[in-house]
Amino acid sequence: MNQEELFQKVKEMVKGGNLDGAKKFIEEHKDQLGPYKEKAQNLLKDVNMDNVKDKFKNLFNK
Repeated sequence: MNQEELFQKVKEMVKGGNLDGAKKFIEEHKDQLGPYKEKAQNLLKDVNMDNVKDKFKNLFNK
């Protein structure tokens, strides 16, 4: 797989909610991802912040 294909795989995992799998995949392929490694890690950060915000909002909406 090339760098773009690896990044697309990470995006699919994140979109499917497999954040732990995506983290593991990034770690295992960090050298092959090259400049896409940072983009992949940022995807996880963005998703994690959205999840935290949603959970926090849900606490007060009950």
